[in-house]
Amino acid sequence: MTSAYGIRWRGWLPDLHRGVDFAVPEGTPIRTMAPGTVRFAGTMRGYGTVVWMDHGGEVLTVYAHLSESRVRTGEPVEARQIIGLSGATGDVTGPHLHFEVWRWGRPVDPVPLLGGLPGE
Repeated sequence: MTSAYGIRWRGWLPDLHRGVDFAVPEGTPIRTMAPGTVRFAGTMRGYGTVVWMDHGGEVLTVYAHLSESRVRTGEPVEARQIIGLSGATGDVTGPHLHFEVWRWGRPVDPVPLLGGLPGE
């Protein structure tokens, strides 16, 4: 992990880093951590090419800075299915995976959940 969840300072301004970053070579297959439905697959400011997964129970996961997405909005996805390839799109300084978990509409630290979502 190259960057943790939490407040980062940009000069005098605090900035919430809503996820964690992992250094991975560009083109590495990225797999979803749990089954769900693709809520959004496309490009977003800052995130670059991104996949938002809805896992039900008010849980979303985000996989950002991909070089390409291999899923479409609305598509059902199995656990550990390849959803894209790592890249360096969006607001980045190099290739990495940015991963977020949202619960009840708020970002949470994904590290405690990296073993899988409850019930997985």
